[in-house]
Amino acid sequence: MVVAGKRRRSGEDAGDAGDVERADAPSTRDGGAADEDTGAVASSTATKDDAARLVAQHYSGRANQTHQERKQSPIYRLRCLNNWVKSNLLQSKIRENDRVMDLACGKGGDLKKYARAKIASYLGVDIALESVRRDAVKRYNAEHAREFPAKFVAGDAFVVDLASVLPEYVRTLDVISCQFAIHYSLSTEERARRALRNVCTMLRPGGYFIGTTVDSNVLVRKLREADGLAFWNPVYEVEFDDAFKSKVFPTNQTDGFGIEYTFTLADAVTKCRECMVPKDVWVSLAAEYGLELVEWRNFHDYVHSQLSGVDTRERASALWSQIMGDDSMSMTDEEWEAAYLYTTFVFRKSGSAEAAASAVFNRKPPAAPARIEQDDVLVLEGAA
Repeated sequence: MVVAGKRRRSGEDAGDAGDVERADAPSTRDGGAADEDTGAVASSTATKDDAARLVAQHYSGRANQTHQERKQSPIYRLRCLNNWVKSNLLQSKIRENDRVMDLACGKGGDLKKYARAKIASYLGVDIALESVRRDAVKRYNAEHAREFPAKFVAGDAFVVDLASVLPEYVRTLDVISCQFAIHYSLSTEERARRALRNVCTMLRPGGYFIGTTVDSNVLVRKLREADGLAFWNPVYEVEFDDAFKSKVFPTNQTDGFGIEYTFTLADAVTKCRECMVPKDVWVSLAAEYGLELVEWRNFHDYVHSQLSGVDTRERASALWSQIMGDDSMSMTDEEWEAAYLYTTFVFRKSGSAEAAASAVFNRKPPAAPARIEQDDVLVLEGAA
C-alpha cells in the first residue's frame, strides 16, 4: 500500500525484531520528535537531572513561530504527519465530556485538538515552567477559556506525586496523553515507576493511557545495520556511545533503563540526550500498575493501518486531508524515514465495567470554564 507516495517497509513490523536483550531469552523490542511545540536540547555530558532541566529551559526559550515560518522548515511535512498521528490517536480514544490530562503539554499546542473533542476538563502538566505559565496559559485564555475548564501544572511528573497535590475533581480521568516525552522517564527505574504510578492513580478504571515515543526496536535495527555507532540522513542523526559498541543491550546489565543515545533533528533538536523505551520492559512495568497494552504500532504501520482499516479510514482520511493536504505529496523520503523512528502506544487501565461506571458516577463535577492567571499555575518540584 502507498500513502502519499511512501511505502511501508515490507517485513519490518516494529514488533518483530529485537532491541534490548534479556539475559534469559533471545531478543525483545523497543526515545524527541517534531511537532509545533517540540525542541529540546540537552548536553551529552549533563547528568540525568541536568538533562531534564536543559530540556525544559530549551522548551521555554523557543520562540513561537507563525504558520508561514513553520512552512519554511525542512521538517514541515514531518511535523504535519506527527500532528496527524496525534490528532487521530486522540480522536480514537477521547469521547465527548471526557476528562483528560495532557502529560508534557508544552506550550499547549494540542489544546485545539481537545477542544474539537468537546472534553469536560483539561489538566496540562509540563516540566518547562515558562512554556506552561506564559505560552500554554496565554493560548488557553485566548482560544478556549469559554469551552472547558483547565488546570496547569509546572513540574517534573516523573518525580512528583501528582495525586497528592491535585484536587479530587481533576482526578479519575478518562484519558491521559503523553506525546513524544515518555522516554525522558526511562533514565532510571525510579523515574519510570513514578511516571506510571501517576498515570495509574490519576486514571479511572477502563481509562486509556495513549502516546507516542521513539521506536527503540527501529533504533537498534538501524544501529546494527550501520558501520559505526551512528546513522543519519539529512533530516536526523542518531549516535550511540562507545559503551554500546557491541550493539547489544542485555537487560541483566541495564535493566532496560538509562540506555542513552544522542539525537539530532533538523530545525528542532541538536545533540539531545534521550533514553530508549524497551517495549518488553515498558509493557511489563506498566502491567505492575494495572495498565494493559492495547496497541503498539510504528508510525509507518499506524499510517497505513488507519487509512485502510474498515473502522478507521473515514475518520483518518478526513483528518489526513485536513492536516496533511497537498503537503503529504511533497513529503521527502528523508522525512518519511525519520517518521519510521517513532511508535504509538495505547494502554488501558484494568477494571470491570461496573468499576468504570462507579468511578464516573461518583466523581465530583468539574469546575466551570474560566480564564487562568499565571499565578494560578501550580509549580512543583522539577519545574525549570
